[in-house]
Amino acid sequence: MSFCPHRLLRSRFSVGLPSRAPKHRLHLGHWYRVSAKFPTARYVTNYASTSNTTHYCADDTVGNNPALIRELSDSRTEGQTHDLHNGVVSHAAQEYENSIPGPSMLSSGERGSSNQGRKFVYATRTMVDGKVKYIYKTRQVSQETYDFHQSIKMRSLCYDREEIHTWRTTYSKIYRAAFFDMDVQEFPASLTLNDADSSLLEKIRTDCLGSFREAWETLDKSEKASHWKRLSLWLLQNSPHLALEFLLVTCQSADKPLFVMVSDCFLFLDKYHTGEFQHWEKGDHTYVSLLLTCLDPNNWPVAHLGQKGVRLYLKNAGPEELSHAWAIVDGRRNHIVSETWLCFMRRFTEFGDIHKSLEALELVRRREQDNFLMDSQGVMRHCCKLLLLDSVQDTPNGRNFYILPKLLKMGVRPDRDMMNIVLSNAFKTGDPQVGFDMFRFMRRQSLEPDSFTYLTLLNDAVTRGDRERVQSLIQDIRARGLEKNDWIASKIFHAHFTFNAKHHDPNDDPNGVFYSLLDMYNQLYDITPLKELSIIPPEYTPPSGGDNLQPSLISLYLMIATYLRCQKRISHTHRVYTKFRALVSQGHPVIAQLASTDHTYNEFLVAFRDDPRGLRPAVRLVEDMLHASNDDLELEDAATVHGKPSVRTWTILMSAFTFNKQPLAAEKVREMMAKHGVEYNKVTWNTVINTYANAQNIAEVAKSIKAMEAQGYSIDSYTMKSLRYLQDPERLWIAVEELDKVTDARHDMVTSSDWKPVGGNELDEDEHLLEQGLRRLREREESTR
Repeated sequence: MSFCPHRLLRSRFSVGLPSRAPKHRLHLGHWYRVSAKFPTARYVTNYASTSNTTHYCADDTVGNNPALIRELSDSRTEGQTHDLHNGVVSHAAQEYENSIPGPSMLSSGERGSSNQGRKFVYATRTMVDGKVKYIYKTRQVSQETYDFHQSIKMRSLCYDREEIHTWRTTYSKIYRAAFFDMDVQEFPASLTLNDADSSLLEKIRTDCLGSFREAWETLDKSEKASHWKRLSLWLLQNSPHLALEFLLVTCQSADKPLFVMVSDCFLFLDKYHTGEFQHWEKGDHTYVSLLLTCLDPNNWPVAHLGQKGVRLYLKNAGPEELSHAWAIVDGRRNHIVSETWLCFMRRFTEFGDIHKSLEALELVRRREQDNFLMDSQGVMRHCCKLLLLDSVQDTPNGRNFYILPKLLKMGVRPDRDMMNIVLSNAFKTGDPQVGFDMFRFMRRQSLEPDSFTYLTLLNDAVTRGDRERVQSLIQDIRARGLEKNDWIASKIFHAHFTFNAKHHDPNDDPNGVFYSLLDMYNQLYDITPLKELSIIPPEYTPPSGGDNLQPSLISLYLMIATYLRCQKRISHTHRVYTKFRALVSQGHPVIAQLASTDHTYNEFLVAFRDDPRGLRPAVRLVEDMLHASNDDLELEDAATVHGKPSVRTWTILMSAFTFNKQPLAAEKVREMMAKHGVEYNKVTWNTVINTYANAQNIAEVAKSIKAMEAQGYSIDSYTMKSLRYLQDPERLWIAVEELDKVTDARHDMVTSSDWKPVGGNELDEDEHLLEQGLRRLREREESTR
């Protein structure tokens, strides 16, 4: 089969289509050298690919036919396809075609009729009936873009087509060998290290960024090209860490390796060695910064751009690098395929840039590729992620979503997954009627609700405290057989906890409240972990008919919280915490996972806070959290990562001392929070104000109010409740007005260190013990820093 349509066979030589027989095109290469030697000769544009025997700055990849010809654009209509010989793309195994970047495009340097720009003829490669076909199209680019395209070629290392073909074929063998953990077979002699390569390799091993860089810069362009193709493959196969330094030096040189070859190297390294490079550093570079440097968008070719290399760059780019890459491809009109535009969209979505994300989706829509239509799975999945950022805005036509109408206008037709996100967004507006209307719309569109739908409806009903709605939803869920879904079961369990245990009536029997939740637990989960925690008696036998599944973390947490809230004896709290602490230290397969967050610890803290005898155990609890989290930092392979004390944890500990009238200990907790860099929230500030108000320290109350307002919080009902403890409230507002007059009020936000509690400076015995515990906590923290 011919490489081109039958009508072009006679003009094969004149149009410069590639030939495996160099003798057919020797004099064409001679003309190219003559024209380069005499640039002032009569203006003639060489639209033919140069000879295989002549080195040139190739910016294409194996498997593509760069036909820089006027005749090509004149003889093919836009969208026309033709067959290609299988040998053109058989340089790599078929299963490896999707593992390496391969831009599918032809470029033409034809000057536009107005001399204001150039036309690029490019082709998108596709498979039709098992055969490779190209769909040719033409696009106009500015003269500036074309000049940039040429400048990229001129500063790139020079290879002929056969060299690129051999390099990428060998690279594919190395890639597959790493995947199947086998040796590379038939390594070509042309890519085997010679004596000069070995000399450079020794410099790479000893001082890559020093002596090797100096030696590299002394080489001419052809020597660099010759060494680079052999050294790059050897380093990928034998020394990935040195390969990083080698790529950094060569990519920072004035003569840069081809982008597609560099991106191949990084795709290999990122696939097989990214774990090793997690903590890699060399000079000012980390692995990610080195990758971003070597794959710099400023060096992206216009016409033949390796798309997988671009997507690897975007995956590692931060917001600034992403915006810069977007500006590059937007201004220079680099060839970008739909999959890469979707990568732009995903990254913009992750960084919260809705406008740019919609722009990227619009570019996907305009291309109208079969695999990336607006109703394709890939596009719909990206739209779902974008809809998570949607919000409601006031428009001339009333309130409406911001993102959803734009997606609909682009032709996106929401499926059930997208409508579930829209339903969730509707309830987040604060108007449940909007959510109900959206749910009815889903039913009218024959979009049957699934577990995610009911989870959203349950969450709204529980948040609003609508018991009747919750019961109705549970009946519907059971009718559909969804009650065994892990998320649904946890939410139903949470609803029961919220309505019965979280704020139970003091007149209710505490045991009745606890056992009502335990009955629901028995229907779903194994009761063994609760017995191991000594929450229920060992002789307790659950009723028959329940499941024996491993309990979810939420269900375990809710059972512990219910038990601690329903019994008020400090001895029980201390016993259960001792059991919990022991099981966590032993690495219990279920209970140890509760230590990954602060939630369970906080429940124990609240229980300790309610009794003066629980203050010292509360300090030890926070000490346990700090000790466990520091141990995790030393053990990288720790099975369970322990959560550090959060702002809520510190606030509960501070409030424990405040409620038990020990302000000095509360002050020391504030010092600990400052050392840990914990930023106060609204509850923390109210606790601090409450502490000073109880101590009648008006000056510190005023400073705390000003500091709270400076952080963006305002006085609320809880703040005013604390201020009622002041015996002389008028002095407070005078102090606040005085602070308003001080220009450096922000420097006075920190509490004065010479403050003394009202009632003398002497500490009683309990306060001395608490002081020792807090000092131990501080010393342990300092010793681990």
